[in-house]
Amino acid sequence: MLKCPYCCEELTSEVNRCVHCSQFLIDDIIHSDFPSLDKKKCVFCGKKILSRAKICKHCHKWLDELDQAVRDVDPDDLV
Repeated sequence: MLKCPYCCEELTSEVNRCVHCSQFLIDDIIHSDFPSLDKKKCVFCGKKILSRAKICKHCHKWLDELDQAVRDVDPDDLV
């Protein structure tokens, strides 16, 4: 099974652009024997996406930028 490295959705063949999230596939396509069943809600649009997704296939916003911003916040600065 081939998966997009960004939205982790299944691809029918090796393509240059994901049909789900419309991203050009610069990184290697994921080869997986099993589909991922873990889902989460996109923090931007609220639609269900795969937990491992780096980009939302619905609103096309990058989720890893948000995760990185949260990791960069120093809890002491919030007080």
